[in-house]
Amino acid sequence: MRKGALVPVLVLVLLLLMGTGGYYFLSGDGGGIDILDGEDGGDEQQEDVADEWSLHFIADSDDLPNCDSESMSRLYYVEADAGFHTCTNAGWSFVNLTGQPNPPGNSGTDGQNGTDGQAGETGETGDQGEPGADGHSALAATGEEPAGSNCANGGIKIWVGVDDDDDGFLDASEIEHTQYVCNGSDGQDGSSGGSSVDTMLTRISTPTLQACSSGGRIMEQGLDNGEGGGTAQNGALEDGEVDYTTTYCSNFVVSRLADINPGSDNSNPGKYTGFVAVGNTLYFDANEPTYGTELWAHEMNTGSTSIAANIHGGFYTSNPGAYGGIVVVGTTLYFEAWTGATELWAYETTNSTAWQAADIYPGSPGSAPGYWGGIVKVGTTLYFDAMDDNTGSELWAHDTESGTTWQVADINSGSDSSAPGYYAGINVVGTKLYFCATDGNSGYELWSHDTVAGTTGRVADINWGSEDSIPGKLSGLTAVGTTLYFDADDGNSGRELWAHDTSTGSTTRVADIYSGSGSSDPGDDAGFTAVGTKIYFDAYDVTAGRELWAYDTTSGSASRVADIYVGSSGSYPGYSSGGLTAVGTTLYFDAIDAAKGRELWAHNTTSGASWRVNDINSSGSSRPGDNAGITAVGTRLFFDADDPSSGTELWMYDTTTGETRQVADINSNGGSNPGRLTGLTVVGSRLYFQANDGSGYELWSMDIEHTITYN
Repeated sequence: MRKGALVPVLVLVLLLLMGTGGYYFLSGDGGGIDILDGEDGGDEQQEDVADEWSLHFIADSDDLPNCDSESMSRLYYVEADAGFHTCTNAGWSFVNLTGQPNPPGNSGTDGQNGTDGQAGETGETGDQGEPGADGHSALAATGEEPAGSNCANGGIKIWVGVDDDDDGFLDASEIEHTQYVCNGSDGQDGSSGGSSVDTMLTRISTPTLQACSSGGRIMEQGLDNGEGGGTAQNGALEDGEVDYTTTYCSNFVVSRLADINPGSDNSNPGKYTGFVAVGNTLYFDANEPTYGTELWAHEMNTGSTSIAANIHGGFYTSNPGAYGGIVVVGTTLYFEAWTGATELWAYETTNSTAWQAADIYPGSPGSAPGYWGGIVKVGTTLYFDAMDDNTGSELWAHDTESGTTWQVADINSGSDSSAPGYYAGINVVGTKLYFCATDGNSGYELWSHDTVAGTTGRVADINWGSEDSIPGKLSGLTAVGTTLYFDADDGNSGRELWAHDTSTGSTTRVADIYSGSGSSDPGDDAGFTAVGTKIYFDAYDVTAGRELWAYDTTSGSASRVADIYVGSSGSYPGYSSGGLTAVGTTLYFDAIDAAKGRELWAHNTTSGASWRVNDINSSGSSRPGDNAGITAVGTRLFFDADDPSSGTELWMYDTTTGETRQVADINSNGGSNPGRLTGLTVVGSRLYFQANDGSGYELWSMDIEHTITYN
């Protein structure tokens, strides 16, 4: 040990020893402490004491010498112990250099308490925060997992996630976690396949429709221990072995939201306007004895229903949206309404105020905006047909920002009308409007208006001269890319399929399905539906009658893609539902064949296969979509259908599982005819429609409620 490190120790020893009253000094021989007792005595006594009390330094107590007469009373500093040892009659003894503790001092006098400060003034209450957004449901779904890296012998995968878009279905983008329940390996020679009593097994099943009307999954888990009469270690989960059960359940909830016209009378909600959602509020027209037919509102969050605006006042009827429906610009609704004259009106949803936006034809009968072509918007400008007292019914516009209204074009000059939108409506393609109109010389032909340049002109005279081609009379105008497709009659080949290229301005007949002067009348029942680069529609030819056809816009060829009712009778696809509904690459529609009545059919546009989906009314025709049409929500179709036991009610077909079921029997006495005048309107995952439970046609909804139960 270094000497320098001993200095504090030695000083401490000296100070302690000084307390005995003697005098001490360090010897100069490099190790001794000489002790003088303060008396005369001379050098002899000093030498004796120095020999007896010499201080030694060692690293560990194991290095101490024998405690005998030679080392008696010697003091050793042991580095490992950080203390001193001395040889006594009892052997080596540790020297405790810690003095006795002093008694505790008296407690000091308590200080005086501080003076309390004055409380500050209470601040003003802050503004109430916006309500939090509704939470989303947790969903689970299952699927088969093939043998591979996740499951050596295959199994089931369970997807779990949050229904962010509230459509009641777990989309791929919503999956947050995937769990695999794998099959065990097959046992050999009667063995258990590697299972033990500690093996946790899982089985998946589907709940009954009585338990979960919208479907679900039951996941059961337990040990392969043979409990409850089961067989242990057989690799199969048996009823007695089930310890935990998790049920993911979805149920249809169908309810009447309001009885606007009490009793058995009809309020006919949405008869003219349909249902239009702005924020959390649904707007529609409805009839009530006090007000007549006026604008109503339903708060979707609170469930309250009330009149939004009594435009005509009193019990008179304004019939809002009877011609053009409701068009939304920002938070404002625009529609035509009658107050002794039919003009353009507006309703601001943020402050519940209504006003007449334009008075185009002062006095009765008014301008009747949207009578022929409806009301459309391009940016913040509305376009519609309207009549004034000088020029008849022509194309007009209303700027919703400035509130100005003007006539866009007088196509049929003078007091005669051009009736823009006749049959086909006014259609927006980019910044141009396309519609059927007449200038009084060339009959009803295809016209357009450029909303940027402000120019209006006839783009085609299909039936040359003063005769009408009436483009879009049956099918309307359907845009695929920059080309419009529609039915038209050129006076020679009958009513066939035509196209107008909006970029080049060329117009041609693209198919003559019923050759000669006869008409195939494409789209007469089903209209036009585009899937990829093909247009699908119903059409008539002599060989097969009215069946499903397609036109390939790339190759320019038309062909019949299904002959559902073999022979010349025709299946008339889309006759009841009024259209073709696409889910992915498959079309769904009503049709009739020789074996069954009018039922739900499907056509796969990729494989070309067609098949009857179900037979809801085995003794006749269910006429799917006859009132409400067919509406897709995710991978499910909702429609009205008629079966022998319950009449026309709301039904559902799952395009993934192939399940068909009645959603609700709203009127147990003969059918509720859901969607009779409005169809089905989807807001989130909820359907809104009118139905009659025996107390008149009122506002109803269908929602899907999701629950998870643990047992």
